[in-house]
Amino acid sequence: MSTPSIVDRLIRRLRRRTPPPGRCTVDRLIGPERTARVIQPLVRELMRDDLLPEPVAYRIVCEGVLAGDPWWLAEPGQVWQLRPDAAEPAAPGLALLVIVQRDTDQLTVQLEDDDAPHLQIPLCALAAYELTSWCWLREDHGPLPTS
Repeated sequence: MSTPSIVDRLIRRLRRRTPPPGRCTVDRLIGPERTARVIQPLVRELMRDDLLPEPVAYRIVCEGVLAGDPWWLAEPGQVWQLRPDAAEPAAPGLALLVIVQRDTDQLTVQLEDDDAPHLQIPLCALAAYELTSWCWLREDHGPLPTS
């Protein structure tokens, strides 16, 4: 019998997780297999760019993704909602954000009001939000491609 790969172990670990009270973790939102598909390219990028060994890169990425860190997760097609414990948004309509485009540290978002113009916000502003929906192109596709 062969030794399970890091990805297989990750998927099993994700299946055993229980979300914190009142929160839906990304693995519960999109499923453990898709979460692993999100994590794998991030790990490869970290290994390539920062020259980290694979187990270290997996640990760093998994901790960030499972904690809901926007730096690792924010992608077009996602809906982020202001966390209940966060301060009120600075302006009306900012309680729910739909990511339209992501640059390295800037997001273009659509507000709750569909007639409102798109707004640019810093990626770090998502720290007060939690991921509530992630749209997929098709059942067999991964996250929406970035432009």
